Amino acid sequence: MEPGFDSRRPHHSLFTPIYIMKKSSKFAAAFAAISILAAGLAFAADKTASKVAGCCAKAQKAGTTCTHECCVAAAKEGNNCTKCKGSGKIETKK
Repeated sequence: MEPGFDSRRPHHSLFTPIYIMKKSSKFAAAFAAISILAAGLAFAADKTASKVAGCCAKAQKAGTTCTHECCVAAAKEGNNCTKCKGSGKIETKK
């Protein structure tokens, strides 16, 4: 056989079984990675939703409430003090 074009041989096609398997496996891997990332972000947002400020945590351990003006004002609204590095709503114990 001589090198070059041969009309009796089938030409390369983009839709061979190996090509399809490679494309579908790449798609499945990308879909799995994106879904794991999305689930991780969803669960991470729930865990960091509420954080008690350090001064308020010390006061709770002592059995009192924090006397800072910013903390008292935030507690009236039902929030943790953001000025003292707290965040989110105050969690109530059940």
